[in-house]
Amino acid sequence: MVNFDEVINRVDSDSFKWDAANRALGSNDYIQMGCADMDFKAPVEIIEELKKAVEFGIFGYVTQSKTFEEGIIKWYQERHGVEIAKQSIVYSPKVVIAASLCVEAFSRPGDSIILNSPYYPPLDEVSLANGRRVIEPPLEEREGRYVMNLEKLETMIDSKTKIMILVSPHNPTTRIWTQEELEQIADFCVRHKIILFVDEIHSDFVKSGHKFISMAAIKGPIQDLLVLANAPSKTFNVMGCQISYLIIPNAKLRAAMSTELDRIAAYDANTFGNALMKVAYQKCAYYIDELNSYIDGNEEFMRTQFKRVLPKAIIKEREGTYLLWVDFNEQFSSEAQMMSFFRKAKINFLPGSHFGPHFHNFARINIGCPRATLQEVINRIEQAL
Repeated sequence: MVNFDEVINRVDSDSFKWDAANRALGSNDYIQMGCADMDFKAPVEIIEELKKAVEFGIFGYVTQSKTFEEGIIKWYQERHGVEIAKQSIVYSPKVVIAASLCVEAFSRPGDSIILNSPYYPPLDEVSLANGRRVIEPPLEEREGRYVMNLEKLETMIDSKTKIMILVSPHNPTTRIWTQEELEQIADFCVRHKIILFVDEIHSDFVKSGHKFISMAAIKGPIQDLLVLANAPSKTFNVMGCQISYLIIPNAKLRAAMSTELDRIAAYDANTFGNALMKVAYQKCAYYIDELNSYIDGNEEFMRTQFKRVLPKAIIKEREGTYLLWVDFNEQFSSEAQMMSFFRKAKINFLPGSHFGPHFHNFARINIGCPRATLQEVINRIEQAL
């Protein structure tokens, strides 16, 4: 059993989640619940493999491990029931870099990119930075679940709409798209000849009672328009090792993305990413299974405690990820008041405005941490009240 209850002080470890946020706030007194990495150690198998790489002592240029594709193929087959062809897999250093290169490869300045709001901000930023226009249809809440309104989206696009970026499961709302929804999205993209970039980086985080379906499992012509991105980084909390991959069934699209990766010289494998890929997907399935159970327990704890200390806050239904999407509109009169309260409590998370223009007075709270950290959050809320 993995000890997810172990509390590890990450301050002064060059952690983006803790040290960068502390510097921005001018204080080390905050509990950091913002950046979406977890406060858990990676699986022991990955740690041991990284130790081997360090003990070898030479950190020169490396080529991609022979087991790189094998692990991905095994994982998608066993976790998601999808057969992935080896030749369809392309190395990429980071998912966000891949998104930027996809925008570069398959659209031109002035073209439009579809990105549902609320959105993961770097995906919006790479589109705008490349001179594209971003169409931001807000997800709509129906019967307690966020859904896409593809009929409304039809009225927002034109011939210059070239790419849809789909985050699956969705960050920050945590939605896991159903088979029917994925098929409808696929049909939409095929009808309008839109490239579909799918970020599946949270795909291994699935709440009990839900099932993740990969876009790679959706048959038909969408496979010729698909650029799927994933990484072991969230699953095993190894973002700092910077390794990801693309699954691109269509040879022409695959060649175009490979050209873009070559253009920015993103063809060198990473020593530590290489090492972890030898064991992550082959030996560490137990870790994410235990972690999903622990995250479910963290959610239950937060729901119970929020009902007591912030009863008007509404934690939206979580389906995947290790995040909570919380509506504070009934609890606080404005996002400014909400942030002022949590600053007083010395708790830092990302407000709804961080994720686009439509969800002010919401918050995304990272519960990928030991239960004791969440208890301290509740203690500080009570003190601030």
